[in-house]
Formats: sequence, C-alpha cells, structure tokens
Amino acid sequence: MRELPKSIDADVVIEISRLLDDRAKSAPVPVHKLASMISHSVKTDLPTTSIEELIVEMAMTRQLPMLFDLPEADADNVISIALARAS
Repeated sequence: MRELPKSIDADVVIEISRLLDDRAKSAPVPVHKLASMISHSVKTDLPTTSIEELIVEMAMTRQLPMLFDLPEADADNVISIALARAS
C-alpha cells in the first residue's frame, strides 16, 4: 500500500481495516456502501471518494473481491481480483 498523505485520518484507516478484516473472504466488499457507512460513523473531513479509494487499496492488498455499488447502478458490478489480474 502507498504511503498515506498527512491529511488521511487514522481513525478512517483503522475503521476500514476493522471492517475488511471482519468480512468473509469470499463476500465482495461493497465499496460505495462501506464508504458511506464510514463517513457517517467516523468523524472525518475526508470526502467519500477518498474513503472509497482507501477501501479499494486496502481490499486489493487483502485480495478481496469488490462490489462497485454505485447508488444509480441497477446491475451488480463485482470484480474478482483473480479475474481482474487475468485480463
């Protein structure tokens, strides 16, 4: 993982880590939903997009599948790390 800028809130990183470690390895990480939950539960000045980027980086490090669950999207957009690497 990249070195984090000083503007990154350590509480956000800890909360993301906790949530990712508590998930089943086979269940996709709902990136947008998780970012929204974190922005409401942790007092931070980080925008949701920055939290989403951290979630993606930390999920990739753990080789977890991700669900890019944008609110206006109707279809599931699950990307398996193994499939993403193969393409």
